[in-house]
Amino acid sequence: MHSILLPTDFSKNSQNAIDYAIYLFEREPCTFYLLHAYYLVPSETGTKFDASIELDTLHKRLEATKSAKHTFETILVSDTALGAIERVIFEKDIQFIFMGTTGFSAVQDVFLGSVTTSVIKYINSSTIIAVPGEYDYDIPDDILFANDYKHRFKPEELSPIIKIASLWGSIINIVYINSKKKLENEQESNKELLDLYLKNTKHSFIKVKKKSSVTATLKDLEKDYKNIGMVVFLKTKHSFFKKLIREPIIRNMTFKTKVPLMIMPVSK
Repeated sequence: MHSILLPTDFSKNSQNAIDYAIYLFEREPCTFYLLHAYYLVPSETGTKFDASIELDTLHKRLEATKSAKHTFETILVSDTALGAIERVIFEKDIQFIFMGTTGFSAVQDVFLGSVTTSVIKYINSSTIIAVPGEYDYDIPDDILFANDYKHRFKPEELSPIIKIASLWGSIINIVYINSKKKLENEQESNKELLDLYLKNTKHSFIKVKKKSSVTATLKDLEKDYKNIGMVVFLKTKHSFFKKLIREPIIRNMTFKTKVPLMIMPVSK
């Protein structure tokens, strides 16, 4: 049974993330937790009562069309969105968090000071999937996993990406972006270990030369792989994801991904 957190502000973007989560896990037994921090409702005149009604309406709508394998529970709390999410993760042993992002550029908006930004920055115990608001979800035939082989994986760290790939028979394309011609010995060792851990999952290794930035390189990869349904990063200290944070994405706007981003935590 999967425990999946669905924070909502009742917007179109959060609803799209909810719908995508339900679609992605439609074949799996799941408990979905619909979470709303009530004093953060969109309207300035919103109240706890208003939020309670909206949350109940959402719950009834999802219950009316749900799979027999799915259960929905509502959580309404007085807290910041981040504080509420941290609390529910601990209390419900949450594995995945699905959150919506706004606009046409998921990466751009993730780093524009949104709630999703805070969750990605501070939550280190659950896998986060950020879903673009305009994403017309489909089967993730190809999953792009950016990697520099500098991290020595533990089997449990790969569980989220293996799970997602297993849901739809996806292939994991492990992308190494670097200008160096040859991997260091430690990187080779880590790559071999990664290959071992993914032996029962369809996967391939791709090496590409870094262009002007990581974002520009990933943008070109999206053009080459038309069936990409998700881009995945491991939240390590020196990961590609950290490099994306440092790059001037708002200025150059080079990586306008239209697919969900999955950020996996490292084991402690």
